[in-house]
Amino acid sequence: MRRLVLAFSLVLVLVAPLGAAADPSDFPTYNGDQFKELYDYAVDHHLPGLTQSTDQMTVTGDSELDARIWEISFSRGYELRPIASGNLTSVDGVPMQPQAAAAWTQLKAAAREAGLQFIVSSAYRSPASQRTQFLSKLQGTSDEAINATLVWYSIPGTSKHHSGYALDFRYRDGTFGEFRNTPDYAWLSRDNFYNAKRFGFIPSYPDDVTAQGPNPEPWEFVWVGVDLIRCGSPVEARSIGPMRGPSSAIVAEVARCPGSLITPGEVADGLPTWWHLLAT
Repeated sequence: MRRLVLAFSLVLVLVAPLGAAADPSDFPTYNGDQFKELYDYAVDHHLPGLTQSTDQMTVTGDSELDARIWEISFSRGYELRPIASGNLTSVDGVPMQPQAAAAWTQLKAAAREAGLQFIVSSAYRSPASQRTQFLSKLQGTSDEAINATLVWYSIPGTSKHHSGYALDFRYRDGTFGEFRNTPDYAWLSRDNFYNAKRFGFIPSYPDDVTAQGPNPEPWEFVWVGVDLIRCGSPVEARSIGPMRGPSSAIVAEVARCPGSLITPGEVADGLPTWWHLLAT
């Protein structure tokens, strides 16, 4: 079971119902590691249309060099990532998961209403496309050359883009590297990424995360769903046995939280029954 994502001090969501979020206080505040935990939980337990990659794929075709590339990738924090296995939806010519497509359509409308023009330039990317991209940036076979490429480019089998839930945002007339300094990113990241979270998106490679693979990428966001962001990922309190339900979802509608084993009838006094275990 993954470690506790949020402390129980998040009592501000005690009586907040799930559903459409009206302002930043409707969401817990996450740090970089907690955003990473949300994504890891989502792909392991919550997001549909995925098949987990289990094999280390060919990168260069040289088995010895490939083994070294994989070793360095893992040391940086890259992981084997799931691959889209269902039908994808294309928005503005960019293929992505249907849930991400619907959310992006809504997010784009809100952004346009705010006078912002950022676009999605990439979403689903096959392992073959990822291999081509990585090799096009690899300049040499030394550890230094491999590391320099892995700063921004993952090897096939380790990209979040394989899932179809990761989207690269770009200012219409700008580059990825410039995105952090645009009004568009300021709007998305304001109030702990409220304008992304209210449509189900979180930063894919946020700041202040150790060994997550590439350097922070402010242009990449992943869709995990609004309810999961509202709830947080489930936890297990080994001292008192399994705690059913998400740690941060001290809410009357906890049964709606992804991964929850609570049913509506198990909620008493506005709190899930597992919460009462803490007071006994």
